[in-house]
Amino acid sequence: MQIIPYVLVLIGGIAGVNVFLVLLIGIVSGALIMLATGATPATELLSSMGAGAAGMFETTMVAILVSAICALIREYGGFDALLDWIQRVFRGRKGGQLGMGLLVGAMDIATANNTVAIVMANPIAAQMAANYGISRRKTASLLDTFSCVFQGIIPYGAQMLVAISAANALGHPISAFEIMPNLYYPFLLLVSSLVFIYLIPEKK
Repeated sequence: MQIIPYVLVLIGGIAGVNVFLVLLIGIVSGALIMLATGATPATELLSSMGAGAAGMFETTMVAILVSAICALIREYGGFDALLDWIQRVFRGRKGGQLGMGLLVGAMDIATANNTVAIVMANPIAAQMAANYGISRRKTASLLDTFSCVFQGIIPYGAQMLVAISAANALGHPISAFEIMPNLYYPFLLLVSSLVFIYLIPEKK
């Protein structure tokens, strides 16, 4: 029964239901199932919610700070200059999609945080989407996918550092550069993204 919330979220995501509604369904159904089955007492459920909210504090503050910096960059013409350069280098709809992916990838390399990278790239990507005729859904998917690709590959990313720490704790010292050739998932994700951009016809 405890798998049901995950299944509901997966079905909602595939069906294209609004992301906030999907998350709300997952949270409410999970809480009800855990309480009904006695797996978690109500007091522990509340403390878990508080811990989750506290865990988001750092990300929230970074997002606010980045949004403020982006506003300054926009005010002084930085976004217009960057957008003009991207449009000169990446031509056409497919080129625009690749440009979006590389843009958020560059942001991720600079910040080592895919959430922050998406927040920073979003204003430029929104303007690119309007100029290239790319849907908002596809824009969001490109930003999310390419940020995950770069976040998984960079040697100083959180995921890589956790993997190195876990290996060291088990008595197997290893460097990020020894792990990188075996990062099949990010590389396959990049390949599949490029296939969908250049080879798969777009739905009308």
